[in-house]
Amino acid sequence: MTPSDGGLEARLAGWRRNVGDPVALDLASPADAGRAASASGFVVVSWNVWMGRGRLLELVQRLRAGELGEPGDLPPVLLVQEAIRRDDTIPRRSNGFAARELVTRMRPRQEIVEVARELGWNLRYVPSMRNGAERTDRGNAILSPLPLGPAGAIELPFVLQRRVAVAATATIGGRSLRLASVHLDPRGPVGYKWLGAAGRALQTAHLLEGLEDPTVVLGADLNLGRGRAERTWRLLAEADFTPGVPPVLPTWRHTYHSLPRLVIDYILVRNRGGLVRSARVRRVDEDPSDRGPNVFGSDHHPLLARIDLRP
Repeated sequence: MTPSDGGLEARLAGWRRNVGDPVALDLASPADAGRAASASGFVVVSWNVWMGRGRLLELVQRLRAGELGEPGDLPPVLLVQEAIRRDDTIPRRSNGFAARELVTRMRPRQEIVEVARELGWNLRYVPSMRNGAERTDRGNAILSPLPLGPAGAIELPFVLQRRVAVAATATIGGRSLRLASVHLDPRGPVGYKWLGAAGRALQTAHLLEGLEDPTVVLGADLNLGRGRAERTWRLLAEADFTPGVPPVLPTWRHTYHSLPRLVIDYILVRNRGGLVRSARVRRVDEDPSDRGPNVFGSDHHPLLARIDLRP
């Protein structure tokens, strides 16, 4: 944001006032902490749950049952975008600085705090924006039975809507690494000088300033409308983020299940120092033939990564 941007700071302040407080819950049991202390690997699911419409509880149940292709006893981490939250910290009336989606018609929805309580997991949630006039907000979340440190909120430069990434340190096998969930803008407003790809690159550059840890697992809806030709992808690569260890580019044709079908969702790993031995990322399909109007209720496919650490 530059001085020439005029009223952008005032608009951003309006978006900030229209959401509730961040949430930090530590609900995992001592048994979960004990399993994390002895684990040598974990699984990560990154998923845009379409304003809470994705069936997170069902996905976790299938993950625990070993139905998603990885052992169900590995400690899980969920990196969630468009998580919905409802509580009394959200202003009763909207001030107008909000997303315009009519989410009240979208039922059922799974509220992220309720999901955390149902699972008995630790939660770090940071709101980005209010959902229209409804007394809910949505944002990014980290959900896991792993011990989590304090959340870091990374507010991205304002382009179309307020966007705030969430990051937290997880402890596993006596070692620490950074987890982050982010959702970049899909486009820029008409007449605004940073349109589309340029706005996302600006947001990515700011995000990377807040993620300086040597080992980072990033779950992201990058909204790469122009694919890996965008500057966002080059910035992430220059910061040593790769789609797996070793870096193998995905072969699936889309992660956004609606039209136009695009690859816009990623799990990326920075492995400076070599803590991660291997990271294999794949897309999760509800239907083996990838049919149906949505995937576990969302318009995005979940991504799943099996991450093994060095002894």
